[in-house]
Amino acid sequence: MTKTEYLSLYEKYLKGNCTAEEMEALQNCADDFSLAEPEEVSPEKAELLYSKLKLAIQDKEQTKTRPLYWKLSIAASLVLVLFAGLMYSLHYRKQTPALSLAKGVKPIVPGSNKAVLTLGDGRTIILNNAGNGEIATENGTRVRKDGDGLLSYQVGETRSEELVFNTVSIPRGGQYSLILPDGSKVWLNAETKLKFPNRFVGDKREVELDGEGYFEIAKNKQKPFFVKANGVSVKVLGTHFNVMAYKDEPLVRTTLVEGRVILSAAGQSVYLIPGQQGLFSKDGLMVSNADVDGDLAWKNGYFVFNDDSLATIMHKISRWYNVDIDMRTNNKLSYTGSVSKFKNIDEVLKVLSLTGTVKFKIEERRVIVNN
Repeated sequence: MTKTEYLSLYEKYLKGNCTAEEMEALQNCADDFSLAEPEEVSPEKAELLYSKLKLAIQDKEQTKTRPLYWKLSIAASLVLVLFAGLMYSLHYRKQTPALSLAKGVKPIVPGSNKAVLTLGDGRTIILNNAGNGEIATENGTRVRKDGDGLLSYQVGETRSEELVFNTVSIPRGGQYSLILPDGSKVWLNAETKLKFPNRFVGDKREVELDGEGYFEIAKNKQKPFFVKANGVSVKVLGTHFNVMAYKDEPLVRTTLVEGRVILSAAGQSVYLIPGQQGLFSKDGLMVSNADVDGDLAWKNGYFVFNDDSLATIMHKISRWYNVDIDMRTNNKLSYTGSVSKFKNIDEVLKVLSLTGTVKFKIEERRVIVNN
């Protein structure tokens, strides 16, 4: 199949006219095509194809019967290749994409369930090394490791109302989930810390987040739940939402999936309804429509890029694969697409390099990014 036939067939797929055999052909040849030397594309044709692609992506976002990562699973790299390739053609640039590994470099594998629990008395437990079952007892609360990647708290009797705080720390290249003392469930992304009491006392439940977490809060009208995250307070009664609050990101993003929340920051307060996100930055607090599937992709095992910059993408890759990023490019393009986060890093980077807009070199645990 030639590149022209490949792009023509992909246009047919965007229109929903591909047969099962044609869809399989797209999937099978996705890794065979490189836009190292893009064919000359007139501005008019490029704009037309770009418009078709954007329209297809918008249609996918508006149809919520299946998650975005499922809709793009026909070939994760196809949207990335076509979108970035067309943007590349529009700017009349030609580069040779590459992914090179220094000699003797071991494969960099994806992250896994790993975390460190710090108890109120200062003791630390490496959860991925601990056996299943009860691992600690504090202030009448039993702490258990229930299978790989799950920590839970069971509140027992105690005479003390003293707050005893625990912290779960997720390193780069890790993830973990836990059930809080009130029954709320939390999924924690790589390079994240969650501080919380081992039992909730008083008229509210409050935790502190540094990083990213997805919350499913147990309902309790008498005790509202608060998440404090990098200058933002999220108040809920019982709802599902995601908070991204890394200190090296330019904003704090709260995405509401179910229920209702109140966001407060810098003297402002806003309500969110499902499908909305609150964004807090140096410009203040604002509300917009959310890409819910994209924001929850990390929890569901995917990288999903939706008009994301290369810098944003490399931040995600750095955290999940525990690598350092050496940016040597002023690449300002946006990328859209999806790929499993359980592939080795070279497979993920290959998807980006196929666009013909960026090159990568892996040295030990460092990824060098060039034009």
